[in-house]
Amino acid sequence: MYYKYNSENSIRIPTPFNRAITPVFMGDDDKITDCAFSVHMTEWAPGCQIDAHSHDTQTEAMYCISGMGIAMVDGMEYPFVPDSMIVAPPKVIHQITNTGTELLRVLCIFSPATTAKGLRERAMETVKAALKISEK
Repeated sequence: MYYKYNSENSIRIPTPFNRAITPVFMGDDDKITDCAFSVHMTEWAPGCQIDAHSHDTQTEAMYCISGMGIAMVDGMEYPFVPDSMIVAPPKVIHQITNTGTELLRVLCIFSPATTAKGLRERAMETVKAALKISEK
């Protein structure tokens, strides 16, 4: 099978997280019947971040392609720059913040596989929760 990044497939996540998640190879692709991993690209605008979170059953590997930021894994902070990678096993809290002036592009690999639907649902739940907190 052949796959190519296509920004037209992006899942747009609104403020306060302002990012795009683009499925590249996902568990809900009808060509995939049984796969141990999935791949997507996440792109953060300058100054944006993802919430601190973990995954119950999945390991997530995040490889920085371009841009600059800070990655937090299990309470430790690391510079997140091109050619660096973080790995968050199940239940390990992780977060990425774009501290640069350009788009932060990160290739994310989940094992076992996740789906675009699952990514969208989790992302939108965090947006709703963040907006409720900011209203108080």
